[in-house]
Amino acid sequence: MEEIQEQNSVTEPANTENSNTETAQNEGQAQSAPSELLLGKFKSVDDLTKAYQELERHQGFQSQELGQLREQGAAINNITQLWAKEKEIQAAKEELMQASQKYDKPEYFQDPAFREMYKAAYLALGKNLDADKFIGLVENYVASRIYAKEKEKSAKNETEKAISSMTFSKNNTSSLTPPSKRLDEMTPKEVDELLERLI
Repeated sequence: MEEIQEQNSVTEPANTENSNTETAQNEGQAQSAPSELLLGKFKSVDDLTKAYQELERHQGFQSQELGQLREQGAAINNITQLWAKEKEIQAAKEELMQASQKYDKPEYFQDPAFREMYKAAYLALGKNLDADKFIGLVENYVASRIYAKEKEKSAKNETEKAISSMTFSKNNTSSLTPPSKRLDEMTPKEVDELLERLI
């Protein structure tokens, strides 16, 4: 029994030394723990907090700068569009001046009705409006309308002359009455029938 007690007493100090060594190692690790970096970069939580606040501040500045740049970009875009529109208006004015000078002798552009018609055509076609072709078409249309009116007048005059020169006489079998239609309203067959009755 004495041997067992001696062994127990011998072994107990050995256990104490092991536990002391483990405690010393744990303390060494605890002391070295603060020297390890948080997230591989920051020494303490305070450093991490400061870095995060600095990042937020920097992001705020960037957002503000981005907003200003967007406003400036929109303003530049608006100015560019206005400048292009101004150039287009200037080109339209020059085209109109050239057309009005070219057709100054017939004085087309002095007539308000023609100006309105040309304006409507220009608004519809823009740069694609060919002034020479447009005026040529207008002249052809006007000439055809004048010709049609003259033909109508001429036919009406001929009809009135023919009617007034006709004499209606009574013969024994039937009496003739003047035609109910004008000559320009009659078909060629009706004209032939009328002439057969009258001759």
